[in-house]
Amino acid sequence: MSEFLKDPEKKIFYAVAGLLFILMPVLSLNSGISGDEETFHYPHGKNVFNYYKTLGKDTTCLHYNNSVLHMYGPVFDLTTVAAIKIIKPNDEYKIRHILNSLTGWAAIFFAGLIAVMLGGWRAGIITLVFLFLSPRFLGHSYNNPKDIPFTAAYIFTIYCIIRFLKSFPERRYRFAWPIAVGIGLTIGVRVGGILLAIYFLFFVGIHYLFTQKYKDWFKKQNLQKFFRLFLYALVISIAGYFIGILLWPYAHKSPVSKTLEAMSYMEQYATSLRQVFEGKIIWSDHVPKYYLPKYIFITIPEFIIIGLIAFFVLLHKMKKKYATWYFILLFVSIFPVSYIIFKESNVYGGWRHVMFIYPGIAIISSLGINELINIFRKKYQQFVVTGILVLLAVLPLKHIISNHPHEYIYYNAISGGVKKAYGKYEMDYFYHSLKAASDWLIKNKIENVTPAEGEKIVVASNFSVPLNYYFRNYKDKVKIVYIRYYERGNSDWDYAIIANSYINPYQLKKNKWPPANTIKTIDVDGKPINAILERTDHSDFEGYQLMSRGNSAAAIPLFQTAVRKDKDYEMVYYNLAQAYLNTNEYDKALQAISKCLKLYPGYDRGLNLLGMIYLNKKEYNNAMQVFRKNMKENPKYVISIYYLGVIYAQNNDYNTALKYLEKSIEVNSRYKPAYYLIARIYELQGKNDLAKRYIQYANSLP
Repeated sequence: MSEFLKDPEKKIFYAVAGLLFILMPVLSLNSGISGDEETFHYPHGKNVFNYYKTLGKDTTCLHYNNSVLHMYGPVFDLTTVAAIKIIKPNDEYKIRHILNSLTGWAAIFFAGLIAVMLGGWRAGIITLVFLFLSPRFLGHSYNNPKDIPFTAAYIFTIYCIIRFLKSFPERRYRFAWPIAVGIGLTIGVRVGGILLAIYFLFFVGIHYLFTQKYKDWFKKQNLQKFFRLFLYALVISIAGYFIGILLWPYAHKSPVSKTLEAMSYMEQYATSLRQVFEGKIIWSDHVPKYYLPKYIFITIPEFIIIGLIAFFVLLHKMKKKYATWYFILLFVSIFPVSYIIFKESNVYGGWRHVMFIYPGIAIISSLGINELINIFRKKYQQFVVTGILVLLAVLPLKHIISNHPHEYIYYNAISGGVKKAYGKYEMDYFYHSLKAASDWLIKNKIENVTPAEGEKIVVASNFSVPLNYYFRNYKDKVKIVYIRYYERGNSDWDYAIIANSYINPYQLKKNKWPPANTIKTIDVDGKPINAILERTDHSDFEGYQLMSRGNSAAAIPLFQTAVRKDKDYEMVYYNLAQAYLNTNEYDKALQAISKCLKLYPGYDRGLNLLGMIYLNKKEYNNAMQVFRKNMKENPKYVISIYYLGVIYAQNNDYNTALKYLEKSIEVNSRYKPAYYLIARIYELQGKNDLAKRYIQYANSLP
């Protein structure tokens, strides 16, 4: 204890860690429900709890809601369910978010301890501060139930591995079991944690090579020590794997095959999402190779980047005896991203899927800063360096304070901040802002209003699931519905809460969003990330109802009324164009869809409708040009691809027609019209058996 008190840097380290232990759960209390948290994670946790409670009789968790969540380890969600059942809180998600923030704190703490081992207490303090002042990491710590727990287990395991290798063989038993627990926990969150077992064995070999002179590598006594260490590591890794399996119901019946199946699936995640990147809408399974590196570079604080530069510049000055540990840190931070790039894996939502590498990056940066301070002998020089870092830290700190609890929406000054990134990169891709918007709507529009008997206030959203929880105390007078933003006029609602996700970049950059009927926005650095809309006119919806019932002529005046009230209402121009097409008024349809596409350039539905108008006018070349353009805008818009096949088939160019029709099936294997047209072409070519197979398959589709 006296030794502890004599070391001020040690006291500061634990004081900072203690402060963060209190502060992070407090900050999490205002956080919203993140994407998929209520849809999948929390319900899945309940199902897993029932699996263990019934000793495996309730197998709902193995096939919940047609999702693939059973392929993930449920440790965190299971823990939150157990805690909620014990505490019985009024707000269950506050408990989840407190626990989530504590896993974020654990990642920070163990990253700090690694820095202490390699650079001393000052390096550890810098690591704690760097990670806390990283808005993306901090924001995800509140409510990301998959990536943050995995990050905590990951960096904890790396800490245990370094500690084990440093102390072997003296304290091999004491430091062995935590590694097994760490590997088990990572697998218990995500099957990719099994790679840590492989990493461990690899690091044993690296440690041997780095600690022995190359001429002594094959000496008998050295090899005996190596194989002894390797055997320990193998036993620990196997133990960790079985701990992970115990925590993962899906693998209970067939541990090896289910593990391999899940790993294969995670490498090539099937669900593809559209997202904004570099001012364009792209698909997550077709991101450029530099997607992750660039996203990381523009969303981490500047002091991290400076520290990384300092580390590599000053690496030759650092302790050579720590070469193994430097290698480990670099490997666990760089290899996962390199592997994802090599495998061309499906990634979206920035770099949250590789957030587990960030503590390693922060440690490396902290060691670089620590060494930078060390090279200056005079105190005032060290104070100058520290002062510069403090000034740089003001930028993310200001962002955290100004934008809480939405601080995860962060872009550094190098990228121009949120204001420059707006319309170029994703904003509220995790839907955090829905809570703040819901709270405002309840307080200002719902709380003191009593609907007429038998009626309810309809609140719509482009991500409606969390709203069912936010409005749980108002179910007697509020009905929640889901809408797509660009089809918002086709549904009946009174208010809409629209998170800034899947919004066209052009509209964001040209201030065409939020729309005119916005009554409140939730902002980050002055830019709206959520818009609350109030509907005072239903002519758009009434027109759509008439058109849906086949009365397009009666719908046209209503659509015209809607666009007079809002000249920037892109989707009503789309519906107006559709109504004119239905009534064979092709020139008016062209005028209407042109206005839609002026407001939303590259709109795939709009371009497809433009192509259909040309097709109906028998302007086939124009139609083909538009359909091809739409394929570039959205390579997965199956209807445009199909109609290219139709046009070529009409011109008796069957080979080209088949190419596009097969492409449409590749995009959507359940698109029946393509199968029927392929069958018709084969019939015309005399390939009746082949045609029959396509027809039979199409008829078997739901």
